[in-house]
Amino acid sequence: MNKIIYYIQFLASFIIAQSISMWGQFYTLKYPNISMFKAFLMAIPFAWLDWFFMTIAISLGHKYNLVSETQDTFLLIITQFILVLIINHFFLKQVLSKSDIIAFFVILLAFAISFSSLVSKLMGIPIPKKVKKNEKEEVEHEHKGDPDDELAKRLRLD
Repeated sequence: MNKIIYYIQFLASFIIAQSISMWGQFYTLKYPNISMFKAFLMAIPFAWLDWFFMTIAISLGHKYNLVSETQDTFLLIITQFILVLIINHFFLKQVLSKSDIIAFFVILLAFAISFSSLVSKLMGIPIPKKVKKNEKEEVEHEHKGDPDDELAKRLRLD
């Protein structure tokens, strides 16, 4: 399948997951006198749905090497930031400030730099290649103690 289709599936499930998550987090704010238990009962279905769709998104991202873990995090921040601004504006009726807009573009710039490896390319720093899941990665650890001690066992990846 074309990688663009995987990106569309990844982004769709990622945005759906975060939309559900953010709505679940903001949903109870209109009820200032609600108990913690009732708020939990109202929010937990949103968390479950978020988990379901986010699992699909992360699985697609890792299976097809779409984004790195850092880019996952940037995308999470960007998506949540956009959704918070939308929910604040339309649901909570709060005004959008210039600082919010500037912060958004700073976050977008950081994502663009990470995704394109711009700084590494400009400075001539080699860009590490993504390791496919089906290839076994061998990592050597320098440990100068007894090879059978507990720390050495934890450091081994085989």
